[in-house]
Amino acid sequence: MITTNTSHELLRKSQTQRGPSRLLAIALLTCALLVTGCSVLNASVPNPLSAFPAPAGVPEAAQTNVSPFPIAQRLGKWNGTTFASVAPDSITGGNVIVMTHGWAAGLLQTYEAVQAKSDDLVTMWNPAMVDPKTNQPTITLFANLASSIQSADPSATILMYSWVDQSSTDMSALAAYAPERATEVNGHRMATAIDQTLSAGFATSGGAVHLIGHSFGANVATTAALALATPPRQLTLFDSPEVNLARIGGAKNDLRYKLTRLDIGRGPNQTFVDNYISLVGEPYAGYPGLGQIIDVHLKPPSSDPGVDKHQYPIGWYADSATNKSSGVGLWWSPMMGASDTALATTWNQTSSDPSQELDLVAQGVAPSPTSNSSVSYLSTAIGDPDSGPSVTTIRDSVSNVEFTTDQDSLWLTFNLTVAGESTDSFHLFIDGRERSTFAPPADGTGTDGSFLILYDLESGTHTLSLVAEGEPNGTYAAQGAAKLTNLRISSTTGIQRNLTPTQTKELIVWAVALVIFVFVILLALVLFLAIWTIKKVRRRSSSHE
Repeated sequence: MITTNTSHELLRKSQTQRGPSRLLAIALLTCALLVTGCSVLNASVPNPLSAFPAPAGVPEAAQTNVSPFPIAQRLGKWNGTTFASVAPDSITGGNVIVMTHGWAAGLLQTYEAVQAKSDDLVTMWNPAMVDPKTNQPTITLFANLASSIQSADPSATILMYSWVDQSSTDMSALAAYAPERATEVNGHRMATAIDQTLSAGFATSGGAVHLIGHSFGANVATTAALALATPPRQLTLFDSPEVNLARIGGAKNDLRYKLTRLDIGRGPNQTFVDNYISLVGEPYAGYPGLGQIIDVHLKPPSSDPGVDKHQYPIGWYADSATNKSSGVGLWWSPMMGASDTALATTWNQTSSDPSQELDLVAQGVAPSPTSNSSVSYLSTAIGDPDSGPSVTTIRDSVSNVEFTTDQDSLWLTFNLTVAGESTDSFHLFIDGRERSTFAPPADGTGTDGSFLILYDLESGTHTLSLVAEGEPNGTYAAQGAAKLTNLRISSTTGIQRNLTPTQTKELIVWAVALVIFVFVILLALVLFLAIWTIKKVRRRSSSHE
């Protein structure tokens, strides 16, 4: 009996002594959760996206997307080993394949260190750009892709567009939203750079352009497809982030809206679009107006980490290029002589085994050439159709106009008139963030590119700024000019927007608070059961006495 009482007393003392330990454990866990949340809350716009202010007269913004580097420096031509500079008006015809990369997570410190030593723009193919995680050149995957395509099409011109200066971030949880908000302007820069590289008679001499984009680069390439003076013959998308989870942090591309502006189809004067899904992508063919797109569901090895699964389409497409007998991937391209009218809209990879990776199984049948349903949106004029911002090429000349959006505002459309010297350039901003750039006579001014997206804005009043950038002295015998007219807002219901950084932070705070609350409740239940059990044991022991 004494032994039993002593045991219960020791147990009681032990419970009393463990009380502070439990409180300490709760405190440590709470701190850990708060630290995790704070690391997200402290995420900011990377310096390259905000270091260069917009011209005076343009509203201030935390992220300007302004770049002081010439657009031409962003484009490189594959020479068999790497990408080298390409001269203006130097490509007169043939097949031109232009690739672009996506989010460069974890490369911010590397980029800034290399850029600090260079007066020219540091590109993705700069030899000093080495991934600190893999110790491999950052251009490795795309260099392999370029080499494979060049071997399959020896006469083709392979180009690469770099925006690593505006896609590099650290690894913080909210880092993706900043490069996503730089995709639109870089798509327009990409189109302008391509147009400036192609000769005046490129399209009429049978030349054709194929754009390829990975991840956020799929958004850049799609925007470029809309802004090119002549639409591309093909647009290839590698795992464009479209899953709803990507909305958290503002990382979803939402290309289903932009793609409807392209004339997508299998015909000779249409744009052939193929879409490869490996981790965060989704099929597009089920959306209105996108029924002619080919969606390919790839199957990366299950043991691969997420980043490798996301990049899997790049290597898969390169492998397809080296295997003509597979008849898939590159060999679907109308620019390679393929006939696409019989291709089903959905394909599934059956095995990730390297020996069988190109084996695809079709699902369903080919769509009718006329099955691509049209999409219409409500269009509302902003003021007088003939009025709108206009500028001349006096350096940093600015013209502003205000407009109002609501939750249904999809994009801003306009008619564009531009004239001037080849050295002139014009820039469009909304609320201080650069969205578009173009140059005379028609570089980056495609009819489908005469729009700016609005579904990444909150409802309210916004400022559209048209900026002219001429020579430093701002003097010409005949000044260039740009004018926007017939400004209209296109609207549609049910737009599912990315969460803004503020909304994401609020969501994370609530999630952390909920986790802590649930943990405390569970801990309280455990303590209650423990105390109840101890009391029950004591009562039984007392009854035995």
